[in-house]
Amino acid sequence: MRLAELQARMQRALLDGGSPAELLALFADPADQRECRLAVHRNNVRHALISVLEAAFPVVQQLISAECFTATALAFIAVQPPRQPALYAYGEALPAFLAGFKPLTKLPWLADVARLEWARNEALFAAEQEPLAAEELAAVPAGDLPGLRLTLHPSARLLESAWPIHTIWAAHQPDGDPLETVNLEQGEIARIWRREGSVCQQAISPGEFTLLTAFAAGQPLAEAAGSALAQDPGLNLPAILAALLSGGVLVRDLAGKDKPCCSH
Repeated sequence: MRLAELQARMQRALLDGGSPAELLALFADPADQRECRLAVHRNNVRHALISVLEAAFPVVQQLISAECFTATALAFIAVQPPRQPALYAYGEALPAFLAGFKPLTKLPWLADVARLEWARNEALFAAEQEPLAAEELAAVPAGDLPGLRLTLHPSARLLESAWPIHTIWAAHQPDGDPLETVNLEQGEIARIWRREGSVCQQAISPGEFTLLTAFAAGQPLAEAAGSALAQDPGLNLPAILAALLSGGVLVRDLAGKDKPCCSH
């Protein structure tokens, strides 16, 4: 048996629950102990992966109960084993899996809540970069401001949903409002980013979402502002920019003098 085939069969035995005889034969123990050894190894692997998913998706677990989450995680693990040797990166495919998982189709918002939680996980482990300070932006000559290109911190994530994902998530925090007060008819947009080592999250307006996606796409300040105001003519751009700067959402451009901030 080639190594790749052996590894593939071992993976299936650990994650799918099978016990191929050719794998059991590799164990040096007596035949009656081989299945027991494989079962112990299988349980350890599954427990470790379930623990990783529990840590990344605590609100999803609360929404469907611990028992249901474990059963769902086992089904996910069987079809989506880890693809890289970094457990913090395991679980990216769970939101898409939940969207098509028939036992949970009566919870259509669950997949987007999972996407929100995965965005938080990505924000936690994203690269670091020094945020843009308000005084740096204030030092830019007025004539250069229209063409200024801002960009988002590497940890920043934007998530638009037809469901109130931020409110659902917030309701499951220690100081959150009761879940019964959540209006499932109201969609939301969430901004997720990391600040001083902690993951932050905020619901934002469509206008701010347009502004930030324009920054991320590399549009200069004047063009991005125009797009945002077209979306929401009443948008308070100075206040939003001030909040973004104070929150550490924007970063400096490291590319050169003519571009104080580059798109990410």
